[in-house]
Amino acid sequence: MTCRTSVRDVRASAASAVLGVTRPVLTGAVSAALVLGGLTYQAPALAQASGPIKIGFNTELTGPWTFFGNSCVAGLKMANDEINKAGGVLGRPLEFVTVDNQTSPTQAVAASRNLDVNDKVVALTGPTSSDTALAMYGYAEQQKIPYLVPVAAFPQLTKPGTRYTFRIEPDAAGWGYVIARFLEERKPGAKVALMYSDAALMHAIVAGFKYQAPRSKLTIVSDVMFPQGSSDATVQAAQVRAANPDYVIVMGAGAFDNVMQNQLLDLGIKPEQLLHPYGITTQVFGWGQRSAGMIYGSFFDHGLDNLPAEGRDFIKRFDAANGRPPSYVENYCYNTPYIFKQALELAGVVDREKLRDAFSRMKGREVTTGLPVSFDKNGARKEYIYFMQLLSVDGKRTYASKQIYYHEWDADAIPVYDLVK
Repeated sequence: MTCRTSVRDVRASAASAVLGVTRPVLTGAVSAALVLGGLTYQAPALAQASGPIKIGFNTELTGPWTFFGNSCVAGLKMANDEINKAGGVLGRPLEFVTVDNQTSPTQAVAASRNLDVNDKVVALTGPTSSDTALAMYGYAEQQKIPYLVPVAAFPQLTKPGTRYTFRIEPDAAGWGYVIARFLEERKPGAKVALMYSDAALMHAIVAGFKYQAPRSKLTIVSDVMFPQGSSDATVQAAQVRAANPDYVIVMGAGAFDNVMQNQLLDLGIKPEQLLHPYGITTQVFGWGQRSAGMIYGSFFDHGLDNLPAEGRDFIKRFDAANGRPPSYVENYCYNTPYIFKQALELAGVVDREKLRDAFSRMKGREVTTGLPVSFDKNGARKEYIYFMQLLSVDGKRTYASKQIYYHEWDADAIPVYDLVK
């Protein structure tokens, strides 16, 4: 236990140092005390008058979602350095005060309150887990803190009536809906198995898929959910294999995703039968060369067709700095400081209410893709997804992929907020 706590502290301190900030990790009694304090504190609308513009970056540097959180930090750091070297925002440097929420919703709330009350940040951002993002959502909405979610796709983050939360990533129920549409085109009447962890993101994807599957004339032949903390799927993988599916949709939390993948391959499921709703570089390395031929969802990938010069340049610079190509997590988190920059310049002053209003009316674009950055009345953004096929994996250095599908959908294409509560 002592050793594990030490690793967490070192990782969090290292990530904070990367962004030029030193922050202690809230643990144990401190976290409990802050949470027991409830959400009754009513902070005034905060305006930072001078010095760095502070934004709370509350992310997953340890725990099951660590591979997403650390990938996010890598993208954020690159953009933050660029902006500050170019003069900052409104003549002031941007400072992302970074804390590790340990992939814990309770810790995420405690850290959010600490960032609000003690650091007096003008806004919150950072979560890559829908579970922690949802916990932060309640605090941000009640305390009226602008909250930009870079990589968390649970639909309820932008449910009707949301005012202070803005979601960059398309909603996860839509991913499931599009998977069904994709499989309908690829193999009409397909038999599909589902294997997924018990987490908010996965529940949303499954809800969208189950909504569309009968409409697409797909048959679900196996539906297996694993409790959080699962580390073996031997029995369940054999049951899925026995159901003889045409496709298996695999969604595991953290390293368990690789476990499920490999155990299915060991039983004779072919890579071409495996579909992951999302895939980032570190996941692809974990899947390895034996998974070549499988399909995964993405919102940015170095194998995409028709990436603009700005996107190619980002890939080149990120690869040179980190020794691997970026994925959609790094892309969204790289764009996050630039989205804040656009909104702050639109607001003209560092003030929470004015920043919230600026997010609501901004008409920007991602600096890497040119895709629109604007939000509807509930804080949701453009809905889209790419499906990639993995061609090869070169150790932990790079991989090759190709785009095989792209789909956009209207927010009201499915009853998102009825499907996912």
